[in-house]
Amino acid sequence: MKHLLLSSTILLAAYTGLMAEQVGVGDPKAGFVYAKEVCANCHAIVSNETSPMPEAPAFDEIANRPGMSAKVLLVWMQTQHPTMPNITLERDDLLDVIAYILSHKGQDRSGNP
Repeated sequence: MKHLLLSSTILLAAYTGLMAEQVGVGDPKAGFVYAKEVCANCHAIVSNETSPMPEAPAFDEIANRPGMSAKVLLVWMQTQHPTMPNITLERDDLLDVIAYILSHKGQDRSGNP
C-alpha cells in the first residue's frame, strides 16, 4: 500500500510539474479575488494581516519559504492535507491563486520589499 501511495504521489508531482511548466502562472488579481472569497477564512491573504486560524500560514509566509515556486505550490495544493478542507479548485482558479501567493515573494510581513 505504501508503494502505491508513493507511486501515486510521484506521478502526481510529475504531472503537475509538467502542467506548471506548460501553462505558466495565472492572474494574481483574479487570485486575490478568489482567495478573498475562499482562502481568507483560514489564511491571511494580505501581508499585514494575521491568519484567522493560527495553524494556517499567511500567504506571504508561504511565498517566502525557501525553494517556493509555482511548481511546488501546484503540487502542494493538489495534494490532500489533513489540516485543510478538501477544496477543489478549477485549473484557472488554481493558477490564479498560485500567482497571487507568489506575488508576495520578497515582501516582509508589512508588505514591503
